[in-house]
Amino acid sequence: MRDLQASPGWIGAGLSGFALIAVAAMLVVIFGFLDATHYTSMQNLFTPDPPAAAGILGVVGGAEGVTLSIVILVVVFGIQMTSSRYSPRIIGLFTTNPLNAIVLGFALASILYTFLVRGEVKTNYVPLWSVLAAVLLGVINFAIVFPYIGYIFAVMRAETLVNSIRSHARRHLAHAVAGKQIGKYRNDLLTSINQVTDIALGSVQLGDMPVCLLVIGVLGEFLAQDYSKVKKGFGPEWFQVGHSELPGDSDQIVAEVNRAHTWVEYTVLSSFVHLVGLTPAHRKEAVHAIAVATRDIGLAAIDRGDPEVAELTVRFFNTYLRAALNQSAPTFASTTMNEYRRFAIGALEWRPDISVEAASHVLRYGRHFDEAGMPAIFGAAAEDVADLAIEAWSRDTEVTRRLAQLLVRNLLDLIPNARPIGLNGLFKAVAKLTFWAMAAEAKDIAHILVEGIAAAPPDFVDAALDRMEVMQNGLFWEVNERVVAFDWVEEPLRAEIPRLRTALRRAKASGRGLTIELDDPRPTGPIDLVKPEPAAAPQTNGASKEAPAAKETTPAG
Repeated sequence: MRDLQASPGWIGAGLSGFALIAVAAMLVVIFGFLDATHYTSMQNLFTPDPPAAAGILGVVGGAEGVTLSIVILVVVFGIQMTSSRYSPRIIGLFTTNPLNAIVLGFALASILYTFLVRGEVKTNYVPLWSVLAAVLLGVINFAIVFPYIGYIFAVMRAETLVNSIRSHARRHLAHAVAGKQIGKYRNDLLTSINQVTDIALGSVQLGDMPVCLLVIGVLGEFLAQDYSKVKKGFGPEWFQVGHSELPGDSDQIVAEVNRAHTWVEYTVLSSFVHLVGLTPAHRKEAVHAIAVATRDIGLAAIDRGDPEVAELTVRFFNTYLRAALNQSAPTFASTTMNEYRRFAIGALEWRPDISVEAASHVLRYGRHFDEAGMPAIFGAAAEDVADLAIEAWSRDTEVTRRLAQLLVRNLLDLIPNARPIGLNGLFKAVAKLTFWAMAAEAKDIAHILVEGIAAAPPDFVDAALDRMEVMQNGLFWEVNERVVAFDWVEEPLRAEIPRLRTALRRAKASGRGLTIELDDPRPTGPIDLVKPEPAAAPQTNGASKEAPAAKETTPAG
């Protein structure tokens, strides 16, 4: 998302000034033609005598003074309004803007020139070209008033400010990569980041969520696209910071970012944590934008071979979940977990270990939400992990196996004392993953999952499967973060429910390996799982007493 309103640009703004001059010139020509019929030429009409030249210069000088007053008033108003809305640090954008200096300087120079030309006019002498130049400068001053006022009001918009700050930050990076005054441009970059962060914080406090979303997206794109491209070009000096760059952080944090070369990423992601803390529970779109930006930053780090930043994004995803837990905001957790899962999916081919670690954290925080009285989040977390396991099957089957074990382990841990809603959500995620594994003929995955389901109380399993089998409408009966109910199973996988029931019954009845129970078609005759040993030579009486025990090793089928 970029500018939320269309900007007229310099051409559109300049047309207003041109129209003003054109109208004034047209009126001069029309009424001048009517009033000056006794003049025989245009030159005689526009050639002033000394008193007229002095009068014209006085009027031009006064008009230029009024123009300068308008310009100063607009600049001061813009600075005051913008700084009070966002942060006093925004003032630097106005004071360092060269266009403001050009407009003010041009007005002052025009006034000074008019005064000097006025001194050249004598009772019998008129410096005609100087007078014409002074008049032309006065006309230009009037012409630029409208475009400049439009420009100032455009600059006051947060969208323009953010894009301008990002352009400045890119220039700071370019100078720093070139090795020019590393300390200065590092501080300038930090100032730019703080300016954008101030706009985001002010937008949240004022309830201006479109601007907040824009700022979050720009910060994420700056790290994922601009900074990550040039990061490897920096020398060691760039990455060594202290408490002046990271105020309020501990010595351990400073030492860690210096070691990992992540002070820029840490600064931006920390500002995201502050935004999560300020965001009201009903404005989940801000937290979703933060999660999306963090995902993009992590994936860009993986793509560019920066494991430190990739692992840092995992820690900050966990921090967002902790902040949502502290604020009792389950809507924050749902959006964060969804983007956390997408980050883990993107990391499957390059860093499968991060995918498994992310899934472990998602389930852990899901359990924390369950313990804090928000059990529905646990079910959503389990379904995210199940979706991740399915996505991993075509890329890394070992990840799918480990995630299946992780889900089963959590199910077995929670069965004794879990809340009903949380346990139901976790079980349904395990069951749906089991249906997928059976349909995909992933027998080793299905074996792990069926073992976990078989360990659950039979009454609970039967009741849950009954609900999944009879549900005809998958829409959740409330409007919240969930659209699909936990009990809903898509039609292709619903056919696996009877097969799962049969596998569970036969597994408990026969005690044989569950992988065999999932085979279809199943063999009808008895199978020797342990082949009989070769016939032994005649033994002594003591050995013959052990023969019945050896005979029991063959199952009865």
